[in-house]
Amino acid sequence: MLIKTLILFFFASKAYALSYEHIWHGYASVHIVIVDPKEHIIAPVKASPEMGRETVETLAKRYKARAAINGGFWKSNGEPSGILKIDKVFLGLPTKPRGAIGWTSLEQKVCMDRILVGNSLEIIPMTNPPYTSAQEWQECDHIVGGTPLLLQQGKVLDDYSFEQTIPTFLAHKHARTAVGIRSTGDWVFVVVDSFPLGGMNILELAHFLQELGCIQAVNLDGGSSSSLVIYGKLMNTPKHLYAEAVSDAILIY
Repeated sequence: MLIKTLILFFFASKAYALSYEHIWHGYASVHIVIVDPKEHIIAPVKASPEMGRETVETLAKRYKARAAINGGFWKSNGEPSGILKIDKVFLGLPTKPRGAIGWTSLEQKVCMDRILVGNSLEIIPMTNPPYTSAQEWQECDHIVGGTPLLLQQGKVLDDYSFEQTIPTFLAHKHARTAVGIRSTGDWVFVVVDSFPLGGMNILELAHFLQELGCIQAVNLDGGSSSSLVIYGKLMNTPKHLYAEAVSDAILIY
């Protein structure tokens, strides 16, 4: 059951099939965007090679996106530290079997699983048994990596050991960014603030996305990277009161 929430701000547009809420879930300040993929284009973008990393706000304004969140984890030089595929081109490859979301440009068909990439750039689903097939991943135009996989088939996944993620990262409360998919096909983007009262641990995040009606979900980069931009404005409150520049972002047009 959802903890009693206070809706601080809400807007929804039937014309654009996009809604935004800012709520308190317990002690956590949470931002939620729900998008109908039949009415919007959802696509990842990479920071410019010259810059290496850019803020989500900068990327959203440059591409004139209606909304945007930060994407996957990154290295200090701006290179992705996990898998990143944009418009069928690989820009980053995973070194561990970690959660990822992939989708097609036209039908916006979504895949979520723990994956690695073989020598021939074939995606290898690593869950046993896998939730997806190599062929489904091959058809994905875009892939953004994260860790860990949070939900599959409507169930919370509570054993994250396979993804070799640092235990304190999972157990401690942090700012979080995640993306989930409902049975209706709607995408659910969630950004959890760590300021001023603390964020969520991974299990809390997974249960929260389940409560929002998601049947699949994956955690993306968090901490000072966590960013949600709506119509060019940063909506969340980063831990250090400024948004970290990131390697990539997911934009909604």
